[in-house]
Amino acid sequence: MDQRSNSRMNLAAVKALFTQRSLWQTWLDIEAALAEVQAELGIVPAAAAREIRRNANFEHIDAQGLGEDMQRTRAPIVSLVRALAKACEGDAGGYVHWGATTQNVMQTGRTMLMQRAHRAVMMRFADVLEKLAGLAEEGAGMLMAGRTNQRHALPITFGFKVAGWIDEMLRHRDRLAGAEPRLFLSLWGGAVGAMHAFGEHGPEINLRLSRRLGLQPMAVPSRAATDQFAEYVMLLAMLSATCTKIARELYALMAEEYAEVFEDLGDEVVGSSTMPQKVNPKIAVQVIALSARLRSQVPLALEAMQPTREGDAANNQMLGALIDTVCPLAYELIATMDELLGCIRLAPERMRANLDASGALIVAEHAMMVLAPAIGRTQAHDLVHHAVAEALRDGRDLVDLLLGDAMVRGAIGEEAVRAALDPAAYTGQSEAMAREQAACARQAVARIRAGG
Repeated sequence: MDQRSNSRMNLAAVKALFTQRSLWQTWLDIEAALAEVQAELGIVPAAAAREIRRNANFEHIDAQGLGEDMQRTRAPIVSLVRALAKACEGDAGGYVHWGATTQNVMQTGRTMLMQRAHRAVMMRFADVLEKLAGLAEEGAGMLMAGRTNQRHALPITFGFKVAGWIDEMLRHRDRLAGAEPRLFLSLWGGAVGAMHAFGEHGPEINLRLSRRLGLQPMAVPSRAATDQFAEYVMLLAMLSATCTKIARELYALMAEEYAEVFEDLGDEVVGSSTMPQKVNPKIAVQVIALSARLRSQVPLALEAMQPTREGDAANNQMLGALIDTVCPLAYELIATMDELLGCIRLAPERMRANLDASGALIVAEHAMMVLAPAIGRTQAHDLVHHAVAEALRDGRDLVDLLLGDAMVRGAIGEEAVRAALDPAAYTGQSEAMAREQAACARQAVARIRAGG
């Protein structure tokens, strides 16, 4: 059962996956697939499997009546099986749900929906990577101040900043792709997972049904094993933390004191109901808020992976609520991240002006490294350190202070001093890393879109 046609969904479609009717249809699909696999193995008549498949939809089952019966029984799969069996002609209804148990159907159904939503998330993830690649290329040589502990550190390019984001995002992509065989598992072992009712056919039913549903079979289909859901939520939470980091960085750089980037949302966007001059960031704050909401689901995920004995309905209910919340939220987050990166505009003139606020001080390290071969690294450090302190104390230019030192002039000369204190000449591998990571991002985009 290939779900790749669902991969380019929008948010409304992802949310629709987790509606009651969508979930019920998934359960019906599973019941039909089970009958087909059992017919292949000679457990149920082939004609019965065909009849079950023909009726496993809401053209033949009354959704309202099904819902009302679920309210009465408080056992959703019992009501579903009754409705499907009743819809079938002849004795076919007697073979519905043969050897299965409620959690087999409910958990496997939600896993199928989770997998479909995941594919949609990954397609938007590819869009995010593509936009990051464009920003890295645009800003590859765009000079700006690198900051550590909120203070000017060394000159970099904006592309280098984005390259770091890409590198981190690619690790998230690898984590998510690498985890897929562990995440999307069918649960098919009967009442406690040991395949009692399936007999010797149990392992083969598990294998064939999983393949038919596009899932991986669990070696031990224990109803008490729910770690895969916790892992998925935690992986998404890690991704959300990176999204927050990027959004907060852009959010900060939009302040008037920096004004190095801005959201280009058009002239009709209103910043404040009372301050006409305000143009507040809109998308960055949405990313930050959505990310926080997603991370808040981690404690519930960890609780849900601690069922008692061989199965626990309380944890099943936690899982249902968790998946129904996290999957649409993850899609909304990655789609909003894509929107943010698509509307970001760069202001290179402000980046340079902010860099120049430090004058030559921001490249003091370079002066030290140019002096070091001639006078030794420690002496070069101390000399430049004292010159910097004097420049800060007296408001003098670092270039003039270093050129006024006889040792410096004798060691490297005026031309070398001035060259060493040019910020544009000291950006390390910023541009090369930006272009390299942009290329890596585009390669990953191609693999994701090809289904790899």
